Amino acid sequence: MAFSAWRKRGTTWLADTARLLLASPREWLDENFENEKLKTMLAIWGMHLDFSPDCAGGALFPYLESMADQAFGMAIGRGGAGTLISALTGAITAAGGEIRLNAPVREIVIEDGAAKAVMLENGERLDATRAVIANLHPRVLFGNLVPASSAATQRLAKFRPGPATMMIHFAVTDLPAWSAGEELRRFAYVHLAPSLGALARTYTDALDGLLPAEPGLVVGQPTAIDPSRAPAGKHVVWVQVRVLPSQIRGDAAGQIGASHWDEAKKAFAGRVSSIIERYAPGFRSTILARTVHSPADLERDNPNLVGGDSLGGSHHLDQNFLFRPAFGWSRYRMPFERLFMVGASTWPGAGTGAGSGFMLAKMLAGA
Repeated sequence: MAFSAWRKRGTTWLADTARLLLASPREWLDENFENEKLKTMLAIWGMHLDFSPDCAGGALFPYLESMADQAFGMAIGRGGAGTLISALTGAITAAGGEIRLNAPVREIVIEDGAAKAVMLENGERLDATRAVIANLHPRVLFGNLVPASSAATQRLAKFRPGPATMMIHFAVTDLPAWSAGEELRRFAYVHLAPSLGALARTYTDALDGLLPAEPGLVVGQPTAIDPSRAPAGKHVVWVQVRVLPSQIRGDAAGQIGASHWDEAKKAFAGRVSSIIERYAPGFRSTILARTVHSPADLERDNPNLVGGDSLGGSHHLDQNFLFRPAFGWSRYRMPFERLFMVGASTWPGAGTGAGSGFMLAKMLAGA
C-alpha cells in the first residue's frame, strides 16, 4: 500500500503523511495554525481517543475528524442510539443469523489447538463449523474465556486500556444558553476546553490517578436536531467527560476526598455541572433529572469497558495499526486455530462502524 501511494503521490507526499502519523496534536497544530482557540477546538478531538496535545501519533484523529465533520457533517440516529442497534441486529437477522440475549458464555472450547465451540453458563454447547468470532476486549477473552497459556496469549491479555470516561445524562427544560453565542444551541456536539495547556494537564492528572480540576467535556445536544428524543418542549443533554483515572489516587483540585468512584461520582458530576454553568449561565436551573455513570459503573454494565475505558484499549502507537491488539495478531486471527477477534480492540479501532467485522467477513469468505 505504501509503495503504491509513493508511486502515485511521490516521496514528498509520503514523507508528509508519515510525519502526520507520528506527530502529536500540538506539533501538527502549531505547524498549521496560529489562533490558540482554533488549536484547542481541534485538539480536543484527540481526547475522544486517548491523545493529549503532546502524545506522539495523536495528530491524525483531530485532522481527520475535524476536517471530515466540516466537509460532510455529523450524523446521528433519529429517535436515539437504539436506531443503530436496530440497524446492526436487523442486518444479522436478515442474513439468517440468530441473536441470543441473556446467554452468558462460560468458555470458548479449545480442542487440539483450535476453537471448536462456545459453552454457555447454562451448560449448552454451541459447536462452530467454521469459526468462533469474539467481539471482546483481549483482557476479557484471554485468561477468562480462553486460557492465556502461551507467550502470545499472555501478551494479548496485557493489552492496555486507555483512560477512563464518565457519562452524565440530563433531562432539561431547555438547551444550555451558551455565552459564546446563541448559534451553539443548533449543534449536536459542543466541546468545552479552555486551552491546550488545560487539556494536557487533564490528561497528565488522569494518568497519575488524579481527578482533573478542569476535564475536557463533550456536551451532546441531540434534541437540537432531533426533537423526537424528548417530550415536546423538553430536551436531553449528555456529557462525556474525557479523560479520567480508572483508580482514584487523589483530586487535582483538592476538594474530593473519596478514593473510589462509587463515592466520588456524585461530587465529580457536580464539578462537571459547575463547568457547564460557567459556559452556559443558568444551566443548573433547567435540570429536571440527572443520571451519572462513573468509570466503575460503565465496566459493571459492560466488562469490555475495562477500567471505564470506552475505546477498547489505548490507541497509542504501540497499540495501533500493526500493533493492534499485538504485533503479529493484527489481522483478526488469534493464537488458536479458528478463533478470531473483532471490535474496538482491533484495527481500525474504536467506534461502532463494524469495520473490523466487515473486513474479517471478507477474509473468511475469500473475497
